[in-house]
Amino acid sequence: ITHFYDAGFGIEHVILPESGLIRPGDLVIGADSHTVTYGGLGAFSTGVGSTDLAGAMALGEIWLKVPETIRFEFVGKPGRWIGGKDLILLAIGKVGVSGALYCAMEFGGEAVRSLGVDDRLTMCNMAIEAGAKSGIVEPDSTTIEWLRAAAGVAGAGSLPLLRSDEGCNYKAVITLD
Repeated sequence: ITHFYDAGFGIEHVILPESGLIRPGDLVIGADSHTVTYGGLGAFSTGVGSTDLAGAMALGEIWLKVPETIRFEFVGKPGRWIGGKDLILLAIGKVGVSGALYCAMEFGGEAVRSLGVDDRLTMCNMAIEAGAKSGIVEPDSTTIEWLRAAAGVAGAGSLPLLRSDEGCNYKAVITLD
């Protein structure tokens, strides 16, 4: 165990990003449904049962089914008081509470790019409310700057800015204004 935080240090899904332990392109599992939060930094993250997590820690591996992806393309600029929670609630309202069952919800478009990382983390945190396995936002310069400033990640500029392949096969693409 290279990082251990004793009781009273804080909340896991806040501590790990702010400590610079979550990076774009990471695959993260945790025994908490809020593990999906890390998608706001461009990581694929998901919650698993405590037995599965113990097995992964003991064996150093885990088997995951690659989920289908639903792309949510948010067009336009959000109004002054519109944030990530408003956008994810709009998406959940569109698909329903089980409309993304075992899917990855990918959030993109001009409206998402205009949001700060805290709003992106919120969107991914709530993907589970639509039944999603994961939520993810494409990392960009906002992500890199947040990792450098908030988490103190040295060399953040050399982190991968991964994106879905051009022409990839989405289960659905939903455009929201």
